[in-house]
Amino acid sequence: MTNRNRQEHSDVPASKTRGNNSGVDRNINHFLQSLGDTLIDFTALEVNTIVVDHISGHKFIAWEAYRDIYPISPGYLEQQGIHESLRDRYLELRTSLEREYRGLLNDPTSELHDPTVYEQDNSSFTHDFERTPTRLPNPLDLKSPETIVAIQRLLGNCRFLRGLRKLAELKAALDDRNQTVLRLVSQQPDQVEMIQRMIATDTICAQTVIQLDGDVINRYDQSLFHHPQKEVILQIHREGVIASERQWRGLLEFIIGLIKATLHKS
Repeated sequence: MTNRNRQEHSDVPASKTRGNNSGVDRNINHFLQSLGDTLIDFTALEVNTIVVDHISGHKFIAWEAYRDIYPISPGYLEQQGIHESLRDRYLELRTSLEREYRGLLNDPTSELHDPTVYEQDNSSFTHDFERTPTRLPNPLDLKSPETIVAIQRLLGNCRFLRGLRKLAELKAALDDRNQTVLRLVSQQPDQVEMIQRMIATDTICAQTVIQLDGDVINRYDQSLFHHPQKEVILQIHREGVIASERQWRGLLEFIIGLIKATLHKS
């Protein structure tokens, strides 16, 4: 009787220990996986210098960004009064969002992978929205619990969020540009060439990409070499690259140290 009690008493802590260890292992694995997803963004440093009319105070909210980009279509843009010269750019945003999602559906390593969906080329989705139906869950129809869950899963995907954030930034710039163009058209309806030049100002003047393996790529827009403030823009870009590289390397060292400490504890 005594021996049995001792055996039962000793078995309970052992079981709890195994359960605790299992939970810790799962947490560590999940943490390392999250770090792995984050490291994808740190494999290269990209610095862009853009000259704009003004800086927008737009804040990124995933749900709002997804809701605002999802309904974009030729009919929607016309209804919203978007200037004709900018509509193709808006449609490209919507197309990019669709392609990003279809890429996740086709990726066997993605948590959103759907084995019933297979497309060899995601670029097959075009601006012809009527002939090519969307696969994205509709954020404008929230009556279905399945739709809400699907959107929550989608917005919880790190890869999709990275793409959505970039698209949201581009849309914010387009929205500002649209307001400028509409104002110019109302004030000077005959100045078509000037309006076209205004449309093209939100372009990347200088771009530097630094890879982890040491490769450095510099790109410059041709118009920069004829810009009256060329030297100022280039100097600003150089200073931005130096500051960004310093911060990038600091973040890399921090993450690597964090991974080492986590692996050591495990």
